[in-house]
Amino acid sequence: MRLNTLRARVVTWYVSMLAAALVVFGVALYLGVENYLRTSLETTLSGEANAIGTTFVAHEEAKGAVWMEGEIVEAYAPELSGRFIRITRRNGPVLYKSGDTREPIIEASKVPPAPAGAMAASFRTQVQENSNHLLIYAMPYKTSAGTEYWIETGVSLAPMQRVLSSMLDIVLLLTPLILIGAAIGGTMLMTGPLQPLVTLTERAEHIGISALGERLPVSDTGDEMERLALSLNRMITRLEDALSHNRRFSADVSHELRTPLTIMRGELEQVLLDTEVDSATRVSVFSALDEISRMSKIVESLLAIARLDSGADSINTLPTDVSELCRWTVEQMHLLAEEKNIGLEIETRPLMVMADSSRIKQVMVNLIDNAIKYTTDGGKIIVTTAATGKMASIEIRDTGIGIPPEALPHVFDRFYRVDKVRARISGGTGLGLSIVKAICHAHGGNITVTSKDGEGTTMRVMLPLLLSSPLSTIPAPAEQLVG
Repeated sequence: MRLNTLRARVVTWYVSMLAAALVVFGVALYLGVENYLRTSLETTLSGEANAIGTTFVAHEEAKGAVWMEGEIVEAYAPELSGRFIRITRRNGPVLYKSGDTREPIIEASKVPPAPAGAMAASFRTQVQENSNHLLIYAMPYKTSAGTEYWIETGVSLAPMQRVLSSMLDIVLLLTPLILIGAAIGGTMLMTGPLQPLVTLTERAEHIGISALGERLPVSDTGDEMERLALSLNRMITRLEDALSHNRRFSADVSHELRTPLTIMRGELEQVLLDTEVDSATRVSVFSALDEISRMSKIVESLLAIARLDSGADSINTLPTDVSELCRWTVEQMHLLAEEKNIGLEIETRPLMVMADSSRIKQVMVNLIDNAIKYTTDGGKIIVTTAATGKMASIEIRDTGIGIPPEALPHVFDRFYRVDKVRARISGGTGLGLSIVKAICHAHGGNITVTSKDGEGTTMRVMLPLLLSSPLSTIPAPAEQLVG
């Protein structure tokens, strides 16, 4: 899945939001559980300290420290339950202190006494040498006789830390799995809603200038997809109207110009028949006739393009062997190549297409003529035919002057000429390749160009192959004509 698609962006946003929510939830869960466990421990420790005070310390003076120690051991078993208990007479000796424990580890002998001067109950965290953290509750207690004591209860925080660590491991393990599952689920979930958009895109890509009569399918859902399809169809209708108007304008103008140009040519030719016309006037008339001829070519070319684009100019397609057509065209044009000492070679394979042979010959004549014009003396032109998938490929390669990279995207534009001065001298109008492109499109094919400035140009015409023809699969030896 490409990252720049709408589906990828929606899934990425969804997964990112879910990841942020999981992070917030995880942090809140961790802090909440930590606070709950610590609060529970504090409640337990303070409850134990109060119970020890009222149950045992209150009778210490009457029954003795030995009795109190025995009762505390019997009631709480500090060494077995992992508890720390210490009872100290204020400003006096330690009356009872629990021993060290193994699990969790508590080194009771190394726990310092309660801070001097403390007057109220308080909690403190004590870090021992083994990095074990103890939570200790220290509470002052005063008997009815006025004797004051410090009661300290404590517990290791290691079990609580293990619980938190296990919970953190689970969260860190589950979060990526949840995010991966969300990404897969989000991708699958977006497939359905985006399928109409994918269908619209595929149908829109098949609607070209020659198929503007087609329309996109409109689903009666009342949602954004329906409005998008309707908007695109209305836009296609406007484009169709604009292009139709442009074609009619080009055809009408070209048609209307033919008659005046014919009349002007006739009038000027009558002037030349007058023997009394001086030489300077004759030169001017000849120049005007050249420009009229050039204008007539432009008008005829524009009219041809307009008819091809609109379909008014009929294309009579018949099964045609383009290899044979190319060979005939090369034979007819090799004399032009000989004049410039240019080698004109052809390598053919029998290829059958449904085509108008006169139109395809027009394409070949135009392309080979261009190659001859822009190939220097002693150069070479090679015409090849081959089957490429379901298309017949016709290539015209030359070793001429080439086309600059910045000009390649525009060579099929109307009136575009790479070298305007040389094109005008050679009689070019800038419409030849536009006509070639129109003919190719009228046959359901296309034309492409590749070139390196100063090294040569390759024109490639692609036409739908007539696959049912046996000639398209029969190998034949390459033929060669050298001019």
